[in-house]
Amino acid sequence: MQLTDMLFNSSKTGHFAQILTSGLLGDVLVNQLTPPDPVVIQQWGSMIIQFLVAAVTIWATIRKALQKPDAVLPMPAGAGVSATPSAPEPLPK
Repeated sequence: MQLTDMLFNSSKTGHFAQILTSGLLGDVLVNQLTPPDPVVIQQWGSMIIQFLVAAVTIWATIRKALQKPDAVLPMPAGAGVSATPSAPEPLPK
């Protein structure tokens, strides 16, 4: 008897194996589809939100890194802020 005959329901053995695996999978699905408790829901929600925040942060960082730099406009020599500090003005009396 070949393996393919056992896996498909074209023979008695395959039909029996399909019934057993369907029953086993059905039992697993029924037991796994019970509603989770609120703590598990909160943990999954928190994990999903953290994943989304991380993905958006990484996307924004990569996008910013790949941007073309802004054009730098030359300023006239007298228009900038001077490097020498000026004396503070006296307070009015």
